[in-house]
Amino acid sequence: MIEILEETKGKDGRRNIRVAKENLVALIAELKSQGYDHLSLITGIDKKDKLEVVYHLHNVKENQYIVVRTETSDERVPSISSLYPSANWEEREQYDMLGLVFEGHPNMKRLFLPESWVGHPLRKNYDLSKVQYVNMDEDGNDYATFDPGDGW
Repeated sequence: MIEILEETKGKDGRRNIRVAKENLVALIAELKSQGYDHLSLITGIDKKDKLEVVYHLHNVKENQYIVVRTETSDERVPSISSLYPSANWEEREQYDMLGLVFEGHPNMKRLFLPESWVGHPLRKNYDLSKVQYVNMDEDGNDYATFDPGDGW
């Protein structure tokens, strides 16, 4: 039996389930076996003292949606890319923008920004005053640079 921390209904009537990250994969697998065959979205929310990860699942046959939420204080959550192949890209986006690390992901690297980019732009502690530039080397690979005078 998977321990559910909280279950509510959203304003749109969708079930919202909150689960500890240790039970996340088991819950998602159970929901998939119940017909939630489409992962619509994974998103992250920076709540300053912790990060929340939100999964939107869709049962196409029944046209039902469910939202699963989990939290982490150490930026790590288990990957669900083995259950939903589309999670591969969604998890990489959340890593790139928020710094969430999806343990067990087959290719956990940035999706939009160069690997040398400093920080994660959607974090509340991201310093927007420090300018970074994306450049391209002779082989066509992107890399980030910054002005050392900006306090880097």
